[in-house]
Amino acid sequence: MLRLVLRSRISFIFGVRVECPRIAADPKECQGVMMKLFLFLPSRLFILSLFTLMISSSHALQIQGVTVPPKVEVAGDTLQLNGAGLRTFSLVMVPIKIYVAAFYAPEPLRSASAVTASPGPLQFDFTFLRDVGQSDVTRAWTSQFAQSVSYTYPGYERDRDAFIGMFGPLKNGGVERVQFVGTNTLVYDSGTLKGTIAGREFQKSFLSLWFGSNPVAPDLKAALLGN
Repeated sequence: MLRLVLRSRISFIFGVRVECPRIAADPKECQGVMMKLFLFLPSRLFILSLFTLMISSSHALQIQGVTVPPKVEVAGDTLQLNGAGLRTFSLVMVPIKIYVAAFYAPEPLRSASAVTASPGPLQFDFTFLRDVGQSDVTRAWTSQFAQSVSYTYPGYERDRDAFIGMFGPLKNGGVERVQFVGTNTLVYDSGTLKGTIAGREFQKSFLSLWFGSNPVAPDLKAALLGN
């Protein structure tokens, strides 16, 4: 959000100190001049992160034809888009686009530690860009957990298998959704609630998939954090 503060003939725009031109001695005139200057500021001042900008926008983000809303409602709370990105997989050096991931939180979370410490609610949406059969869905989640989870606990395997078993085949545009509400993890497949995994421990494991030391994809981790 833009904050313009006038102190005599000094203005601050995005933290940049700008002295009002001498021709604009009147405060109102000074503000008008500053706004004109703001409109022509170098583009480098706006390199904040596409996803951070979208959070304060009323417009949905578009990624590979997928509409990513700027906010969602979870358990009566309004969550803002924290970040979104494209998951790809390279096959014989050819990148294959798999899904668009979107992460929603009650406040901006720009680090893995901030995500882990957040009480939620949180929401993850995975919108697939191709038809995916049951065996591929199961294999993909199993592989991701095996390669990227950095936090486990007694009973982890049971919860992991129950989680994976809740997802079925998807058509192009199908959505897998995961919500954290309190210490419960709610699993939706194509808009239908399939089940719940109880306990904060599984939530920590799931978060380590995306934000841990060996995330599913480093570039996707950065995108979900809005960095």
